[in-house]
Amino acid sequence: MSSQKLAQRTRDYKIAFSTDEGRRVLNDIVTSCFVLDSTIGASPQETAFNEGMRNAALRIMSMLHYSPEDFITLPERVEENV
Repeated sequence: MSSQKLAQRTRDYKIAFSTDEGRRVLNDIVTSCFVLDSTIGASPQETAFNEGMRNAALRIMSMLHYSPEDFITLPERVEENV
């Protein structure tokens, strides 16, 4: 992907998740896609599925330039916006 397309995609993500609605959707993704929980399931297949969900959520957060420090306060921010 060209750097221009990547920059546009990053701007698009930031626009989509900058509204109150977008933040609520992101919080729902964080809570339902194992960002704050273990992905270990009852079977290896369930664990792999859960890891796939987590990976998608982490990609969104990566596009929004979440830093390691952002993850420290993430549980509190999610709880505030539930």
